[in-house]
Amino acid sequence: MKIDLYDRLAAPARLQELARYDLAADELRSVLDKVAERSAKLLETPVSLVSVLSADAQQIIGSYGLGEWIATAQGAPAEWAVCSRTVLNGEPYCVADFSDDPVHAANPFLTTVGLRSYLGVPLATPGGVMLGAHCVVDSKRRIYTDVDLAVLTDSAEEAMDALLRHRR
Repeated sequence: MKIDLYDRLAAPARLQELARYDLAADELRSVLDKVAERSAKLLETPVSLVSVLSADAQQIIGSYGLGEWIATAQGAPAEWAVCSRTVLNGEPYCVADFSDDPVHAANPFLTTVGLRSYLGVPLATPGGVMLGAHCVVDSKRRIYTDVDLAVLTDSAEEAMDALLRHRR
């Protein structure tokens, strides 16, 4: 999976599209932090992220509820980022319990921070390029519902609209 992951995340057209966004804009960060906070509160999760993926790393560009060291790091290697699966699949991705999931059970990032469940939806450009994901994560096992997915999808659309306003 690792080679495939890097090959697909490193696709030149995807990286060229990602480079067109002013991800460092303070206004963008503010909007995406609010989107993440609202998603976390609506879905009653302790953490929510808006992130993009480069060829080898996840960059958190909006967040709510991150621990201090994670907030300082502002990302993770792509192979540790669950959002990589969301981006690569190009569709919602859900894990009820990382400790029971063979793909994620040994993930050092997840075990270190104590996260157990994930629901993420891709951030796709109007042309269908997958830039990143908007997700919620919980420290407990959780079965996410279709209503949860609809709420998160609406928020992801809002996040993508904000990103498009910061496209160069």
